[in-house]
Order: sequence, then structure tokens, then C-alpha cells
Amino acid sequence: MAEYLSPAVFIEELSSGNKPIQGVGTSVGAFVGHAERGPLGLATAIDNYAQFVRTFGEPFDDGYLAFAVKAFFDEGGSSCYVVRTSHYTAPGTPAALASSKSFQNSGATPINVLTVRASSPGAWGERLTVVIARSVAAPDLFSLTIANAGAAVEVLTGLSMNPLSPAYAPVAVAQRSALVRVTDEVPAASLLMPPDRRPADTTAPQALSGGDDGLSSLATGDYVGDAASATGLHALDAVDDVNIISVPDAIDRDVHVQGMAYCEARGDCFYVADAAEGAVTATEVLHFKRAQGAYSGGNALNSKYGALYAPWIDVIDPRSGAPRRIPPSGAVIGRYARTDGSRGVHKAPAGVVDGRLASVVGLGAAYSHADQEKLNPQGINVLRRFSGVGNAIWGARTVSSDPEWRYLNVRRLFLFLEESIAESTNWTVFEPNDPTLWKSIVRNVSAFLRLQWLAGALVGTTEEEAFYVKCDEETNPFESVQAGRVITEIGVAPSKPAEFVIFRIEQFDGGSDVSE
Repeated sequence: MAEYLSPAVFIEELSSGNKPIQGVGTSVGAFVGHAERGPLGLATAIDNYAQFVRTFGEPFDDGYLAFAVKAFFDEGGSSCYVVRTSHYTAPGTPAALASSKSFQNSGATPINVLTVRASSPGAWGERLTVVIARSVAAPDLFSLTIANAGAAVEVLTGLSMNPLSPAYAPVAVAQRSALVRVTDEVPAASLLMPPDRRPADTTAPQALSGGDDGLSSLATGDYVGDAASATGLHALDAVDDVNIISVPDAIDRDVHVQGMAYCEARGDCFYVADAAEGAVTATEVLHFKRAQGAYSGGNALNSKYGALYAPWIDVIDPRSGAPRRIPPSGAVIGRYARTDGSRGVHKAPAGVVDGRLASVVGLGAAYSHADQEKLNPQGINVLRRFSGVGNAIWGARTVSSDPEWRYLNVRRLFLFLEESIAESTNWTVFEPNDPTLWKSIVRNVSAFLRLQWLAGALVGTTEEEAFYVKCDEETNPFESVQAGRVITEIGVAPSKPAEFVIFRIEQFDGGSDVSE
């Protein structure tokens, strides 16, 4: 209570103790793979496919990343992060190289004064050509005309090689060009003055060269990366709102094994794996999951933080209008996102409605009911075609051998609950550890779980059957309080998918009876 030392009217604001818990997002995707261009090893937020193309280029034949991202948005995804990768010759050192061309001045003894480079590494930069022309009005200034595949796309005028000029080329080009960057090759201590610092005019378009996508000698580590260099999956370390991760360009099973391990270590996201394109039959897919047969070696896929899908899918290639076979993870994650938005994270993203893949025009294999009887119990989710429906996701299991975490929607529901409660109860830190705090925690967590129950995420005819929250003297004995800990016990009854719907039909004297 405040101390009052003189007569007056005082107003005090008292906290009600109600601190509503806000549910966190669940549908932000993340993709690691090969792109035509764009930043390497950097998690870049993408809100639509057009933005992806502007940043990372069109689809190209050496990767599935662009196709996966397009499928994600086509199937209902709204936002994702993209990490471009290549082979790394050392941690943080990509093998990918940017195309470049150096230009000389027109002095009596010409020297290199300017290097023009593609704005990002990759062979794409070799399509660029540069034309340099002196400004007629100001001899110290010049222009760069950048052409892509022969078509002029950028004209950068009024550039200067004077480091003190507001139009200094390295700065001005970085601000105005999406395609190139330039480097001043004249040493800072040089006495060379304008206009001798200006590159000479070109008599013809000059092509950039030396670009490399860096996709030879690829290894698992190129996709997983490491925390120190923040590449591969670890480029997502600093991104808190990622929920569902995929590596559509994975070169082998171990990428998926480590991807699931990455999600488990984070504890706040879920990994979607693709079976190998060559794993077509049910037996081959089982071998892929178990690390047997042609896929022997390494660890089996076994994690409550991941799911596996087969077969590969056919989508329309935006370049040709013809079908192109790609891994299914991009489309699957898009269905995760759409189902989260329309039904909630507790609803399994599968079935003829929530699992229908509108952008998929074909499947790499036609699995029968008998095939699925082999795959489903092993935690392998299949894509199947149904008459009158089309192609759909027909499975909702994790790859975990732990029956408690059999269903992926249950795992993702718990991720949602845990992160929502953790992020919204930060206010409790440093509060007096006493019954007042305990009651406030119970009140706020119970209010949040009540909303989840009413939304159908938890099962039970009453709140008591759906969840409980306990934070009192029993969970917080004297020794725990003295150690500065507040322990809250929370129990929930998650909604699980109805995988096996059984109708029993009987005949009796008065007709027939149908029971479910």
C-alpha cells in the first residue's frame, strides 16, 4: 500500500489479476531448399508466391523449393519463411558464387575501377549484361543499363565514383537495383580523381560470368546447417513464429531425421517429411521410414515432432503449363494452414474436405486400401484419389512409435497450448510466490482452456472432464517456493480424429436397423 503523508484525495489502480492468454499462431510454414537466386542462409518472410518469385526467382530444374512454396500458397497457406541453401565448403562459406564483370577507366594506363556483380549468387547472373555510358551533361557521371536475357530491365542514371557524392555508385545501385551490386575497386588512398575514376563507356553489352548455384557435393549438413553460422534449418533459430517446417529438396532420409530432431530440440514446431520419389510401392515406403532395404543405414523416422507423406504429387509447372512431379510437403503444409484457419489446430488436416488437394493433378502412385492397411499403422500418411472427390490426404499420424503421440493434430495442439500459455504468463516472473499468484495462474489458464474446450479442441461433456489446472500448496511446497519455482499442473483431454468409423447393419423382423 502506498504511503500517504498529507490530507488529500488519492486514486489507486488495482490489478484484477485477469491476464487473458492469447493463442499463438500455428500455420506459419518454413521451407529450406534450392532457389534460382536470392539470399543464402537467411530466413526470409514470404507472404505470397509473387513475392517469392521477386526474391528467389522462378522455378528451375535443380530444385523443388519454388514448386513447394507455390503449392503451399495454392492449398491455403498465408505466410512462410524461405531459406535458400547450397553446398557449404566450410561453415558459413557457400560454394555458390555470384556472376561478375570488372570494368576499367579510360586513362592512359587503364586500371579496374568498378566491378558489377549479380545481386545474389547463382548461375542466373550469367543472363545479365551491362552497358556503361557517360553522362553528356556531367562528364563525371555515368549510367548502367542492365539487361536480363537480352531485354533491358534496369537503367541506373546519374551514378558517380566520388565517395563523397550522394550518387556514389556502390550506395546508389544497392538502393535502386534488384539485379546487381557494384564495388569501387579504386583504393581509398588513391590520388585518382574524377573523371578518371569513372569506368569507360562500353561499345557493346558486357556479360557477367562466373556464377555458380553451388549445388554440387551437397550433403546433409548443407540443409541442417549449424547454430554458429545460422544456415540451413538453423537460419530459423531466431524466428519465433515458425510452426511447420519442410525440406523439399532433401537429398536423403538423414535430412528428415535431423529435421525432426531440430523441431524436437526447439519444442515449438513440427516437421513434414517426404518419402523418396523412388519409394513407390507400400513396401518401399515402409523401408524408407524404417531405414531398411534400399534405404538401410542411419536411423528410422521415429519422432512425435514429425510426419511422413507419400507418394509424390503432380502439379502444373507455371513455366510450361505441363504437369511436374514434386514432393508433397508443400501442398500438405498448405492444407495444415488452411485447416488451422477454418477449423482449428485440433482438427486433423486430412479427409475429403480438409485434406482435399485442389492444386494436385496427379499422384505418383495409386495406393489401395490394402496398401494403407500396411502403411497407416506404421505412421505413414498416404495421399489417395477418390471418385467424386479428387486427390486427398488420407492419414493424420506422426512417425512416433509412442502411442500417446500417435496423431499429429494432438501433437500440434499441445505445441499450441504450451507456447500460448508460456508466452502469456511471462508476467508471473518475479511476482510474489504466494496463493494470490497461484489463484491468478489457475484463473487465467482455466479461462484459456475453457475457450479451447468450447471450440472443440478438448473433449468432455463438462469442463472437469475436458481439463484441469492445479496450482496450490500441494504443487508448490515450501521447498519449491524457497527455490523460486512456481509449479502448475495442467491436464487436458485432446480431441482425436475418428480414423475408423464403423456402421453396423442388422436385419430384424420389422426391417433393418443401422447403428454406428
